[in-house]
Amino acid sequence: MSYQPAPALPDGPRALRADRPHVILGIDLTAAGARPGAHRARGGFAALPFDGERFVRLVRTADRGRLDLVVLDETFLLHPGRGRVIGRLDAAVAAARVAPLAPGAGFVVGVDALHLDPAQVASAIAGVERASGGLAAWQVGLAPDADERIVGFAAVAARRTAAHWQHGGGGELAGLDPEGRRSVDHDGVRFAVRRPTPARALPQGRPPISVRVRDAADVRLAATTADVVRLVAPDRAGVVALRAALRDAIVAAGRDPGQVRVLAEVFVVLAEQDASAQARLAMVRDLEGPDAGGGAVVVAGTPHDLARLVSEWAGAGVVDGFVLRPAALDADLTAIVTGLVPELEERGLRPAEARAGTLRERLALAAAAPQPAAVGPAAGQPAAAGRAARQSAVATREGAGVGHPSGARRPARAGALQPA
Repeated sequence: MSYQPAPALPDGPRALRADRPHVILGIDLTAAGARPGAHRARGGFAALPFDGERFVRLVRTADRGRLDLVVLDETFLLHPGRGRVIGRLDAAVAAARVAPLAPGAGFVVGVDALHLDPAQVASAIAGVERASGGLAAWQVGLAPDADERIVGFAAVAARRTAAHWQHGGGGELAGLDPEGRRSVDHDGVRFAVRRPTPARALPQGRPPISVRVRDAADVRLAATTADVVRLVAPDRAGVVALRAALRDAIVAAGRDPGQVRVLAEVFVVLAEQDASAQARLAMVRDLEGPDAGGGAVVVAGTPHDLARLVSEWAGAGVVDGFVLRPAALDADLTAIVTGLVPELEERGLRPAEARAGTLRERLALAAAAPQPAAVGPAAGQPAAAGRAARQSAVATREGAGVGHPSGARRPARAGALQPA
């Protein structure tokens, strides 16, 4: 493996290292999710659409290695097919089910921020939060090519989701839209109004919010909403540039850069011999294309090589930690747990014992401040005044044709997301 010289860093990241010496480590297990085309496989033993036993085994392995984060992106999905696939799966459902089986694992769950009701997003993450005992975070689902307008809608959705957490993860307001009206579930020819459930406080108050940053549009979203940021760049210089832009944007947004954890995404191919790892990487690129790493830093080598990179980057204050995306889940995750983690412990970069506390406490994030209530009608607003305001808003939006990310001219409903 070859290493690039360290570029100059802006003031700030190096100061974080003195306060929190342990490097954050996460593992991306999104590839353990659904295989929608599995039903088309031929042969005596067709592949399963989702292998739950394997997924549990992988999460337990990560927990045994005392990794801080298990990341499940929004592509961890399974939707029913026409008579072929039965059941439905998403990252939040999977994390909530496996959390009691791996009590030390922290989960970063990707949920779509644009096409789902913020109350439902809040409720889904709250389910993971309670199942894990305060070890959940939400990754704002956003397409890689999102423009500034889409990012604005995502920022509004993130704020509204956080506002629902103030009321116990959705609780009694889970059935209300942003204007305070009761929403309904359509069940065939019947409409069933959801009954409110008692609000219950979440262990963390507000679960951390994570944003994956690839470009300037993502930087804007992360600067205003994120507690944890995943930087995706092909090399060290790119990671440093993104972090510098992120820090400037955080300061411009009036936030403290020291309260945002910045992680670098690394695509790893590990083996006992460097030549074997390089051969595996070549095979992966032959099968998946030259951009198999998804634009992230690529490390093909031994666990010792990866430990040296982690040590160099952490010592220079480039990032606060890493999200490792294994090329082969079983083989590379085992190499991380049995090879990388013990060496980092010897270097003093990882704790020798499991960390206690909530995910916020493990990541040295400040306690969540009370969020302003952004759902429901204004306090003391008369019902008639609320109805008049909604009718006025509907009429205005119908004339303007706004209120939807696509920009299509359609009648807009009151409470539609508007970019910040």
